[in-house]
Amino acid sequence: MRAEPLGLPMPVVADEARRRERDRKLVALALVAPAAILVVLFLYFPMAFIVQMSFTEGSSFLSPTGPVYSSENYQLVLSRYLPNVLVTLQLAALATVVNLIFGFPFAYILVRRIRYRDIVRAFMVFPMFGALYIAFGMRFILLPGGPATPLFQALGIQSTAVLYSMPSVVFAMSIFTFPFMVMSIGTALSNVDPTLEEAAACLGAGPFRTFWRVILPLARSGVVAGSLLVFGWSIGAFAEPALLGGLQEQRSLAVTIYDRGVVQNDYGLGSAMGVVLLAIAFIVTYFSLRYSRGALAE
Repeated sequence: MRAEPLGLPMPVVADEARRRERDRKLVALALVAPAAILVVLFLYFPMAFIVQMSFTEGSSFLSPTGPVYSSENYQLVLSRYLPNVLVTLQLAALATVVNLIFGFPFAYILVRRIRYRDIVRAFMVFPMFGALYIAFGMRFILLPGGPATPLFQALGIQSTAVLYSMPSVVFAMSIFTFPFMVMSIGTALSNVDPTLEEAAACLGAGPFRTFWRVILPLARSGVVAGSLLVFGWSIGAFAEPALLGGLQEQRSLAVTIYDRGVVQNDYGLGSAMGVVLLAIAFIVTYFSLRYSRGALAE
C-alpha cells in the first residue's frame, strides 16, 4: 500500500507541488520584468527607431511634412562608403592582433606567476572606463612639447608624424580593449591544469612545443572569445580615430556616422551606417558567444 506524505492524498500532494512550481515561476517573472521593460524601452525600441530612420532621406524623418522613405542610404553605404567600412575593419583587426600578441603572455604571467592577481585585475579595469580619456591622454603625450617630445627628438622623429598616424590609433584602441583579451584568455588558462605543462616538460617538450601543443589548444576558447570581443569593441571606436588618426583613419565608420548624422544632419544616411555597424557587432558577438564555450565565466 502506497504511503501518502503528511497523511494527504496523492492528487492533493501533486496539486500542491504544481502550485509551488507556478509560484516560483511567477516570482522569477516578476523579478525579471523590470529589467526586461528597461531593455525593451531603452535598447530595442531605440534600435527599431534607428532602423526605421535609416530608410529615410536626409533629415526628412524629423521634418514637419513627414519622412520620405527610400533605400538609397544602404546603396550609398555599399558603394560610396564601402572604403570606410574597410578602414573600420582594418583598424579593428590590427588592434585585435596587437592585443593577442601582448595579451596572451600577460594573461599567462597573470595566472601562473603573479600571486595577487585580483589586485592586478582591478587595476586593469581602469582602461574600460572610457576610450575618450585614453585618446586625450595619448594626444597630450604625443603633442609637440609633450612628455614624449624629447624621445622623438632623440630618435629624429616628428611628433606630428607619430600623433596623426595609424600606429597611434591602433595602440590607443589596444589599450582600451586590452582587459577583454587578458580576462578571456586568463579565464581559459585558469582552467588548464599546470601539471600538464610539467608532464610535457618531463617528456622532453621545450617551452615553445609545450605552448603550441598543450597550452594553446586548451586555451583556444579564451583566445577566440577574447579576439572576437576585442574586434567587436574596436569597430565602434570613435575617440581614437578622431583625435589620434590622420585623414585615412578618420574615415572609420564611427567618425563618419558622427560627421553625417550630427554635423551634416543627414539622419537617414547616418542611421544606415549605424545599422551596418550594429549588424557587424551583432555577428561578431554571436560568434564570440558561440565559440567561447564558457571561457567568459570562471
